[in-house]
Amino acid sequence: MSLRSSDSSAALLVLALSLLTAAVAFALQLRSAAVLFLLGLGYGFVFQRSRLCFASAFYGNRQLLRGILLGLAAASVGSAVVMELGWNRPPRIPFGLHTLLGAALFGFGMPFAGGCMTGTLYRLGSGQPKSLAAFLGILVGNGLGAVYAWPITEGLMAWGLRFSLSEALGLAPATLLNLLALAVLYAAWKPKEPPPRQPPAPGPWLLRLLRTPWPAWAGGLVLAALFTVQFAYHSALGVQLPLARFVLWVAQGLGASADHLAWTRFWGTRPPALDPGFHLDVGLILGSLVAALLAGEFTGFSPWRLREALVGFSGGLLMGVAVWIAVGCNVSGFWSAVATLRVEGYLYAVGLYVGARAGLAAVSSLVARGVL
Repeated sequence: MSLRSSDSSAALLVLALSLLTAAVAFALQLRSAAVLFLLGLGYGFVFQRSRLCFASAFYGNRQLLRGILLGLAAASVGSAVVMELGWNRPPRIPFGLHTLLGAALFGFGMPFAGGCMTGTLYRLGSGQPKSLAAFLGILVGNGLGAVYAWPITEGLMAWGLRFSLSEALGLAPATLLNLLALAVLYAAWKPKEPPPRQPPAPGPWLLRLLRTPWPAWAGGLVLAALFTVQFAYHSALGVQLPLARFVLWVAQGLGASADHLAWTRFWGTRPPALDPGFHLDVGLILGSLVAALLAGEFTGFSPWRLREALVGFSGGLLMGVAVWIAVGCNVSGFWSAVATLRVEGYLYAVGLYVGARAGLAAVSSLVARGVL
């Protein structure tokens, strides 16, 4: 697509306002919010330019899957260094049957939503109408999951495992074992055909960097670098918890009460302005918006098709509920878990793969019958 001057001006305006917002947050002593907002901008830019969608990878795009695996290997080393220095430790959340079941449900919803959680957010920033509908479904599903699914999940967690590979084997052996597992998967998922070569965009190198899609391996490595910085400074990457808190905050503003919920007692609530994770989510969407505008790829949420929007909303709704069964989405349940040497990330990946393949088959069948 051609790069219009209005698009580039809009991108620069969004970027300037975003940087100003981060500066104001920092001045107001909201340093974690400011830093995570800036990291979110970086995440969104990387996801949009490299098209790093976990859904597409689990559908069978081996280039994307290898980019994710390469990024995980780099993030594992970065996380190990952070843990060795004593800057942070990963949470120990019980995992088990609920992890596998929730991941499968999440994966089943992805083909209907048109992407994973982060894929939906970056496509939302790119102006894709189905992703807007899916995002609204994710918000509603997060609220329903927190209210209705979480009490069941909390009961299942009582039967879950709290196993830490790094504590059982030591940090260095656990890191090596994790790298070995990722290397085996990387070798097993060798692409059947070489990736199509993207013709470079004309102009200076910076313009080419902004307009030419990035290879998956580059996106994976930059994602790993951003993740390591975030883990060292604040926490591992996750997007669903701030969204659930936001939905419950809105519900409370409308007169509902969330203080009595089991979810609230476990996770706590906070207003969006004081939630660093919410700033990260907003930054991710805005970073993708900037990338899409600079590349001339912002679609302006058109064309809008009601049937497609309803399908996207239903997929997002299922994904939103599923994250509070699995206690994680594709990033917090899979990426962040594997990157911080937590074995439950691999269990989540199994459920995600099975669910994604089943969901893809279901969508294909419904399309063939003319339902979708």
